Amino acid sequence: MYKLLIVDNEEIIVDGLVEFFTEMDGLDLEVFGAHSGMEAIRLLEQTKFDVVLSDIRMPRMSGLELQEEVRKRWPRCKIIFLSGYDEFVYVRQAVQNGASNYILKTEGYEVIAETVEKVLAELEETDRLDHLLSSARKQLQASLPLLQREFMHGLLMGDAGSARVRDEQFGELGIGLTGGEPALLVVGRVDDWRGIFAPYDRNLLIFAIQNIAKEFFAPAVSLYSFSYEPSRVVMFIQSGAGGGQQDEEEKRAHALRFVQQTLADVQRAVRELLKIAVSFSVGHAFVPWNRIPEQFESLKLLLNLGLGAGNESIVLESRSRERAEEELPPELQPQSFAAAVRKLQHHLENGERADFFELLEELMRSGDGPALRPESVRLEISLSLAAIFLSAINRFELHMEISRSVDLSLLSRFEPVLPWKERTAYFGRLAEAVFDARSSRRTDQEESIVTQIELYIAAHLAGDLSLTRLGEVFGHHPYYLSRLYKQITDRVLSDYITEVRLKKAKELLEESDCRIQDVSKEIGILSETYFYRFFKKHLGVTPQEYRDAAKRFK
Repeated sequence: MYKLLIVDNEEIIVDGLVEFFTEMDGLDLEVFGAHSGMEAIRLLEQTKFDVVLSDIRMPRMSGLELQEEVRKRWPRCKIIFLSGYDEFVYVRQAVQNGASNYILKTEGYEVIAETVEKVLAELEETDRLDHLLSSARKQLQASLPLLQREFMHGLLMGDAGSARVRDEQFGELGIGLTGGEPALLVVGRVDDWRGIFAPYDRNLLIFAIQNIAKEFFAPAVSLYSFSYEPSRVVMFIQSGAGGGQQDEEEKRAHALRFVQQTLADVQRAVRELLKIAVSFSVGHAFVPWNRIPEQFESLKLLLNLGLGAGNESIVLESRSRERAEEELPPELQPQSFAAAVRKLQHHLENGERADFFELLEELMRSGDGPALRPESVRLEISLSLAAIFLSAINRFELHMEISRSVDLSLLSRFEPVLPWKERTAYFGRLAEAVFDARSSRRTDQEESIVTQIELYIAAHLAGDLSLTRLGEVFGHHPYYLSRLYKQITDRVLSDYITEVRLKKAKELLEESDCRIQDVSKEIGILSETYFYRFFKKHLGVTPQEYRDAAKRFK
């Protein structure tokens, strides 16, 4: 819906045009009127207008001066000038300042309507997909670092996808990696900030660490890095291996040695140039992308244990773990639960029901069977799930609703004797309850907003009931309110307002001796002439005819 503002110092012209455009069929317009340039500016401060139809000759502020104010606030707003003076100097200045058209008042409503329709058609053309895509491309360039980080973070969390998709994403986002080639992770940690506390200064130093690493590693290997926590960096490294199988293995083995030995140089350069201490943990091998989450969790753990907990450490991931895993069948190989639990929390908090249950089933199935998992691992899974459920229940204040159908005390006690299938069923019931409660609450909130809107309309029938005003009152976008109202009630909000106004008008005409113009004002229609047209359009009779008929039937 577009917004049209009509400005003229003659009240009869403004009211007449507002009525005319309000009654026009086929125009998706919300129409406003102002009787001076200053009144127009007050409206422009509050609301975005798409078209301004203004007199060019007005006292105190001319239409040309108003045009400058419109352009400052809403550059894409179209200006159409009205005037009773057919003077070339005004036409030329208006067009030079970017006016869309210039109409003489004597040309009549039909010409004015045709001009407005033409300008609205131009606006629709401007708003077409090509224009939006062009703007989106510009925004993409500005947002590229964030998009790169989000995509690579997804890979750390297990969203590996196919090699083809990764290649496409790497290309589109300008990430210098290859989707089908294994990668090696290095995790870095700032050990000592040496008294630097400001977040901005710390971010600069993290960026500097990444640049130093890139300088030392290029061009021997391909590198992409980002900070995944305030004091930590993860680096994705590829060797650029190519040729036969033996050549690839040799290149990756050489690249691994190069990275492991070069990290000491990076560490020393950071200490000398930036005056801070850093530690690193590095993977034991280049691994496929679906194994990246496991390596990531392993390297993070290395930095928190044993030698990795000290300052300026370089810890290498052990190869014994890899050999032990290779001796186990696929269903017995250990998995990284931390990434899966984080994804489950994301799905739960964002209401992504299908994705949540698919991942929950996969996680619980991985712990099935007493021979497959020690109880300590099962307990880790159980307690991790308990934590994300409790977090969601507390955050969304669902305790009362959930406790009616699920025993929440079980979240704090998982006895080893409790069968795994019972735990699986319990978490399934709990998840259903959480999603159902959130859905029910959202529905209740939406219905409550609709009720509040109707109460507000009834209490402010004589006031401003435009979508813009309702949006301000309820703190939501006007179009969202309109769409929500239609979704809940299956009625158009503007039609409901019309129904309430007609009902109130009929009551006043039947039960009081108010003058017609007072009845008009009581229902928020300031022009008595427009009230007559409005009433007759919807009921087929004038207000006076309705009053006379009501008296005859009493």
